[in-house]
Amino acid sequence: MKESRFYNRLLIWLMILLGAVNLFNKSTLGLPPFDYAIYGAIALLTAICAIINRKFMVPRNYLLLMAAVAVMMVLNAVVSKYSPGPLYSFIGGLITFLPFFLFLMTYNFRMDDGEIHLFINLFIALVCFYSLIVYADSFILGTGDRDFQTGILASGIVRFGDFSSLCNQALVLTMAEFYRTKRKSYLAVAAWIVLTILLTNQLKAILGMMLIFTGYVFYLTNARRWVKITISSLGLAAIIVILSVSASFMLKFENYLDSNTAEDAYAKIARPALYYRAFEMAADFFPFGTGQGTYGTVPVNLVGSRVYSDYELDKIWGLGDNTDFSFKMDAHWASILGEMGYICAILYLLLFFYPAMKVPKKMKGEKETTRRYYIFIIRMGILTLFAESIVLALPKSFSFMIIYAGLAGLIMNRKRQWTDR
Repeated sequence: MKESRFYNRLLIWLMILLGAVNLFNKSTLGLPPFDYAIYGAIALLTAICAIINRKFMVPRNYLLLMAAVAVMMVLNAVVSKYSPGPLYSFIGGLITFLPFFLFLMTYNFRMDDGEIHLFINLFIALVCFYSLIVYADSFILGTGDRDFQTGILASGIVRFGDFSSLCNQALVLTMAEFYRTKRKSYLAVAAWIVLTILLTNQLKAILGMMLIFTGYVFYLTNARRWVKITISSLGLAAIIVILSVSASFMLKFENYLDSNTAEDAYAKIARPALYYRAFEMAADFFPFGTGQGTYGTVPVNLVGSRVYSDYELDKIWGLGDNTDFSFKMDAHWASILGEMGYICAILYLLLFFYPAMKVPKKMKGEKETTRRYYIFIIRMGILTLFAESIVLALPKSFSFMIIYAGLAGLIMNRKRQWTDR
């Protein structure tokens, strides 16, 4: 048993190391792209974990949801006229499923509260270390390109979109640790993270930060319930208003909808186009989608997809084959909706939010401080990931691997066995 626990901990630190390496921008550092090798290594870790533990525990409802999604994906691949073939359909489906496999892996890493707190603090320290790299790059090295969308901070060494997402996850954990320990040093760390997020000038990160503080008021303060509801509602309303009146956000949609010719291609923006067409695909192929590996997933970058030409997406810079930059994998939920269709996308959403829905049951009977602490981490971590995944390729995101597939699994099965009934 002790040997098994040793290997479990070794495996999870290896997973963190792989994710940390993946955050660096390989092209800037002159390294070959090895994202897919990292995917394979993580899948191998999952298999090793299952072998070492012998008895591999899976929450029943989670397994049923995974099975339902898998069946729909297989049927979708069979009937799709855009199928890239069995191999690439399998690769696309495997990477789409990767976060859920990793969740099950860490679900079987039996760690106690002390070990989880250590894990959380090391994660916070890692993000602070990355922030120092970003500051040094922004003010000394200068490898990042600044444009109208970037803020004072800009780095080419790390994946900047992933970095801002990572900062928000660290903010969730830092505020949770402040609630648990009442140490003011965590407030100083939180202030540093907030400053870093603001200096990136990324709308998704700033809105995510507002969402986190709204969640802190709702979950971790002792204010009256009506006060919590009022403040939380005002916070959410502010997020919606900011998003609605954001000039750049609305301009992206308007430019796409108003542009009808190839000459307007540079005015069209990739992400709004991906979502706009995803709804069309889900309707055109109902109850399925275009099939695994055809829209916004890894095989598209490897072998291409006729979906982009048939829906005139290849005219948009970053979505065609003749551009230096690729935005094909920059909108996770557009990919899910387009490839899977409405029914399977809803099942996938239920699978995604499973830990957030089930964590109160897991915390039943715990001390109030412990219960609030873990519910805040799981729910706000997953909610901010969901919000940011609207404009990120989520399964390859370091923060997604560590928070959803890592920390959520540890928390959901800590201390004692928990059977989902």
